[in-house]
Amino acid sequence: MAYSLKANRSIYIFVFLALLILASNYTVMVIQPFEPVSDTLILASLFDLTIVLPLFYYIFVVRNRLSMITLLPVIIGGFWFAYFIVPHHNLAIFDYAKYGIFLIEGLFIAIEIYLAILLLREIPVLNRHYNHQKGIDFHYQATMRNAMKRTFGKKKLIDILVYDFTIFYYGFFAWKKKWVDREHTRAFSIHKNSGYFGLFLMLVHAMVIEVIGVHFLIAHFWSPTAAWFFTALDLYALLWIIADYHAIRLSPIVVKDDKLFAQVGIRREIVVDLNTIKSLQPTTTDKKERSKEKHSFAITLPDFFEENPQYEIELNEPTLAYFPFGIKKEMTKLYITVDDKEQFLQEISKFIEDQNTIHED
Repeated sequence: MAYSLKANRSIYIFVFLALLILASNYTVMVIQPFEPVSDTLILASLFDLTIVLPLFYYIFVVRNRLSMITLLPVIIGGFWFAYFIVPHHNLAIFDYAKYGIFLIEGLFIAIEIYLAILLLREIPVLNRHYNHQKGIDFHYQATMRNAMKRTFGKKKLIDILVYDFTIFYYGFFAWKKKWVDREHTRAFSIHKNSGYFGLFLMLVHAMVIEVIGVHFLIAHFWSPTAAWFFTALDLYALLWIIADYHAIRLSPIVVKDDKLFAQVGIRREIVVDLNTIKSLQPTTTDKKERSKEKHSFAITLPDFFEENPQYEIELNEPTLAYFPFGIKKEMTKLYITVDDKEQFLQEISKFIEDQNTIHED
């Protein structure tokens, strides 16, 4: 949970700083309170958007997981933002930078085409592995990840592709799907008694209004090309929100044999060996202490009114958790809120008691 809270806080800080950089540069270049716009100001703006902005992205989002695959899109986006807002492009650096950006974008396209060809060639094998994994895994993201690894091996790009597939699967193809219980499993939903659905509707309505409003404002005061660029980003964000809701609806906590499988939307997932549970109790750790923990995992949903999780589970040994784009972190504690908390407590407590009885014998 602490990881989630700290990650969200860092992302909010980055978003605030990014908006500050974008707004200040837009003001200087477009509104032009310091006319005339000199070459020095243009160079400063280009530095802000292609160096400082990616640097903040690295510090607050990427941190110690430096990857050019995740960093370059920020550099490219910053350059094109600068290119659209500056009043003239007489500086030679723009030509050099533009050709460099075209080269990088061409490289990305070539990689994507290669991956598409590789994927198309292996679709029959991937489909066979996917159908096999559906009988083992319970949630789409883990199923697709394991099927991809069995098909292509352990490659870094697989985690990025799986996350994209997950967004499109839940965003476009999961609207009418329902969770189906399997034999010898117990499933515990986490969304029915929460206020997440109301929050989801509010976010969707706000995003729809923003998409329309921002598009016309940018098109009128700036550039139709820039308007479509930001509209595409807003639509992708809207798709992410929709996908996350469907993933929550279709991904209950599953207990089977001696494993607990949990996927919180498209944000994070974990598989816990129940044999590693040290203790299960109602949450006693307060919010301030939880925010300081570095190895805790929250199986909870945001709500209009924040409440403490129902239960906290301590583990005897670390368990690996997955986050977007292949980010992994070891967890030693879980915070959980479920719809049927009494049944969940009985199920896990019974397992712990049975294990203790076995060890005593």
